[in-house]
Amino acid sequence: MQLAIDAGNSFIKYGLFEQNNLLINGKIAKGDSLRSNIGENIFEKITTIISCSVLNELNIRDLPNVSHIHIDKSSNFPFAINYENLETLGIDRIVACSSVYSSKSDILVIDAGSCITYDFIKCHEGYMGGAISPGIEMRFKSMNNFTDKLPFISEFENNPKVVGNTTKSCLISGTVNGILHEINGFINYFTNKSLSLEVFLTGGDSIFLGTELKSDIFVDQNLVLKGLNFLKQLNEI
Repeated sequence: MQLAIDAGNSFIKYGLFEQNNLLINGKIAKGDSLRSNIGENIFEKITTIISCSVLNELNIRDLPNVSHIHIDKSSNFPFAINYENLETLGIDRIVACSSVYSSKSDILVIDAGSCITYDFIKCHEGYMGGAISPGIEMRFKSMNNFTDKLPFISEFENNPKVVGNTTKSCLISGTVNGILHEINGFINYFTNKSLSLEVFLTGGDSIFLGTELKSDIFVDQNLVLKGLNFLKQLNEI
């Protein structure tokens, strides 16, 4: 059984794979015990760890003493990486793209987490770069932090109306509908640049945003974990 670990900015996400099948996945806080979260019986079945971290450390207690493949910018990927400063490129962005890479079509991966990242891969040229913008929670927090009277919005429903008639509904409309227009705009831009484009949406807010978007996209919250499991084969010694 392979254990994939994605140590992000907010949480540490993990997935347990049997070959290419994701059996269990979840998340823990930094510094927590993996063993206590997944149970002793499953813990003892782990034979390989594949990990990546945006902070260059995993910060997990009780990792099993097994073969460990850590994916970083020097690892092997299924495509060339065309990026001016590789040191500033988030490793999770490349890993997510690896899980859906195809030599037959261009790929756009949208990761809706703390930030929203857009990553574009041309099938015959490789990873080309993309864009980064604030995520849902970050936008709500910034409007609350940088003003005297705007409240922080922590809960909202699907399909927010475009024209708000209260300060709260205006904040929700500007944030959620603004993000939806942004995502659709990027999809339209890359669709016009590509003869054949597949679009994937991942990240913590992907399920919510996926139900709101009208574009033809594939939604999968676990692209980074699946990318790590895929990269195991390319990086085994």
